[in-house]
Amino acid sequence: MHTLLLVDDDPDVLATLTRSFRKGYITLSATGGEEAIAFLNDHPVDLIICDQRMPNISGDQVLSHALQVQPEAIRILLTGYADVESLLTCVNEAHIYKYVTKPWDPGELNLTVVRALESLVLKRDLETARTHLEAAYQDAVVMLCLAAEGKDLDTSSHLYRVQDYTEALALRMGVDNKAAAHMGLMSMLHDIGKLATPDAILKKPDKLTAEEWEIMREHPLAGVRILGNNPFYEMAREICAGHHENYDGSGYPNNVKGEDIPLSARIVKLADVFDALTTKRPYKEPWPMETALTHIESHSGLMFDPATVKELNNLFIDGTLTRIKEAH
Repeated sequence: MHTLLLVDDDPDVLATLTRSFRKGYITLSATGGEEAIAFLNDHPVDLIICDQRMPNISGDQVLSHALQVQPEAIRILLTGYADVESLLTCVNEAHIYKYVTKPWDPGELNLTVVRALESLVLKRDLETARTHLEAAYQDAVVMLCLAAEGKDLDTSSHLYRVQDYTEALALRMGVDNKAAAHMGLMSMLHDIGKLATPDAILKKPDKLTAEEWEIMREHPLAGVRILGNNPFYEMAREICAGHHENYDGSGYPNNVKGEDIPLSARIVKLADVFDALTTKRPYKEPWPMETALTHIESHSGLMFDPATVKELNNLFIDGTLTRIKEAH
């Protein structure tokens, strides 16, 4: 059952509103702006019907506060006079669903509430569906990664460390939280193109021949093909195509240079190399972080974007790199 907050400083008006809606809804009533704000701070509501002209705190102020603390709640303004400025304030600052003039038609107000709550239910259903779909995509990312590289625990841990290094670097580079988290998730697909590389080459214990190396260098574009055209994987395709490019243009597969390489690919390249250097592999012992950072610094502007190298050092200084390493 939906919860309505009814706000009016006139007791008779408030009683009339309560009688109109108490049969089909849970109703809360407030006799002024202060009380309404207190309710909004402590009780979740689905819809607010609020009078405009009240002492101390006006209706538009109440609804503006509601937008901040309960943005999903439907906001309806009751007004008994023509105040264009207040209405514009409510529209622009409180994002009201509708304003209703006094005296109102009970049937019309009831229908307004019904339709408003129907739209709220639809919005929540769509958000739930979007969340489920995004979760399914994320599960698909993990399954693809495990298929490509997660054949043993060490390699799987590498993917999760690259994810965390990528997200942390993206945040340091000014990427917002949601986009940084998405970049971290997409980073796990950076070598998905290795699914198209023969195991005889991937697992060869000896140095690759020139011919074998040419086959290996095809995996970035193979990754782009595997990921197809789904918009969800757009950043993953950028990362696949660009994470073996070098800042000076000497990389592969397209010899892209400098900031023409997407930021996501520049970040993932650095995260991937840093983790490879600082992790035990069958052919090497892990490097200390300080040694790895010195090595990376010596290739700043050559292999790596200098700005991302600077932020990687900052992540070492503030302890983020160590915390990520210890978490996996």
